[in-house]
Amino acid sequence: SVFLPGQTGLGVPIEACLAIHSDAGIRKDGSVYGTLGICTTTDGSGNRHYVSGLSRKASSDLANILLTNVTNDLTSSFDVSWTRREVWDRNYGETRMPGVPAAILEMLSHQHYTDMKYGHDPNFKFVMARSIYKALLRFVNHEHGIKHYAVQPLPVHAFAALLTRNGQAVQLTWHPTIDSLESSATPTGYVVYHRVGDGGFDNGTVVENK
Repeated sequence: SVFLPGQTGLGVPIEACLAIHSDAGIRKDGSVYGTLGICTTTDGSGNRHYVSGLSRKASSDLANILLTNVTNDLTSSFDVSWTRREVWDRNYGETRMPGVPAAILEMLSHQHYTDMKYGHDPNFKFVMARSIYKALLRFVNHEHGIKHYAVQPLPVHAFAALLTRNGQAVQLTWHPTIDSLESSATPTGYVVYHRVGDGGFDNGTVVENK
């Protein structure tokens, strides 16, 4: 691809690489141990640029965007002061070897009781994953100089499927879910896919958000 010229492959322009780990460590006061970011801005041969010509400092940008986004979203969503730890510039295989910007996110401590209470909460996992997705979206758009983009809206709620009075049709109803953390994640419409029996789904019907 344009990011790894000279290497064989399928030509897929993979633009970033992310590893998500849990860390070790405890805090005696019971507070959140928090999240650490790791990048590598100089490879094993002393190069400070990728083969595409992009500065390896882009990995530092990626780690910082991830760390800031995760910290802000988790603090806002769970009424907790989520700890933003450092961004390390160190020689780790996951961040040294990729030919594109790469980061490690040490998300929380597997040793620490307070962190693991959140780590086993499905709601926490969803917010964490969505926050990471938003950070990657921002990073990729930033690298291309794109300032305006939209975050995927949240899943709908209060969904219902009811037979009409004559029993010949089904009425689908739902409500949009407002994302208090992201103003761009506002749906303007939906696509409803339909199939009959064991047949395949159609190409969808656009339904405006009213």
